[in-house]
Amino acid sequence: MPSKFMQKAGERLVEEKDRLVKDVREAFYQKHEKASQELSKVESKDYLVELLHRIGQTLIEMNESGEKVYIEEWAKRFGRLAVESGVSVDRAMLVLPFLRKEIYNFIRKDFKQMNMPLEDYFYVADVINPMFDQVVYSFTQTYVEYNEQTFKQAREELMELSVPVVPLTKEVAILPVIGTIDTYRSKELLEKSLNRGRELELSYLIVDLSGVHVIDTAIAHNLFQLNDALKIIGVTAVISGLRPELVQTIVNLGISFKHMKVVSNLEQALQLTGLKIKENGQVLKL
Repeated sequence: MPSKFMQKAGERLVEEKDRLVKDVREAFYQKHEKASQELSKVESKDYLVELLHRIGQTLIEMNESGEKVYIEEWAKRFGRLAVESGVSVDRAMLVLPFLRKEIYNFIRKDFKQMNMPLEDYFYVADVINPMFDQVVYSFTQTYVEYNEQTFKQAREELMELSVPVVPLTKEVAILPVIGTIDTYRSKELLEKSLNRGRELELSYLIVDLSGVHVIDTAIAHNLFQLNDALKIIGVTAVISGLRPELVQTIVNLGISFKHMKVVSNLEQALQLTGLKIKENGQVLKL
């Protein structure tokens, strides 16, 4: 059972939560004006009021297990919101010491007026402190996990755009590759090309490398893998657009493309697949 002082402290926190949060925000703004402005993107007054209300209810009911779940849920929501708003962990958590200090200052005044045993004050502190620890832990954990999830999703969406298999006819498509081909992107190129080749029932896939500025043995190996994988599903890969400096690098590295269909430009690649481009940009069969 909660002590008389603990119940009273909880009731007073619930009653005065709006005023206390107002004081917290004012003190926080005076100390960290820039951080306060940034935090305002995610930390509306209602969020702190809600947290303070749950802390007060815990003191009243002394139901630590149930309130721990609620406080954890609050911290997770706040963590997700911080990620979505682009607010860093340290900025988002900067307000908590101000809230904790305000709570203890408020409780201390009531404690002095009620003339209660000192151990009652420490008992209340033993309940409040773990709740703040739980907020920091749950917020940080959620922030990191949600941030990683958001980054992964953004990267996957970017990869979708960076591996665009564009159909030219029912049997021919082109894959324009631009930029650096790292290990992750190589995997995406392989998977997306195979999937699209199967979906579109292609006979040819033109892999245009005119936008690639660097090539090495690892990239060449990835292209060989792509060529072999497409061949298995009945698609012929045609490599086009190798820049002169890349050709020189390939020769210097001793890399051989003899087992692959390689042409110097897109026009030749289209001819190899039985197509040509008219002056108006329309693709026609030869």
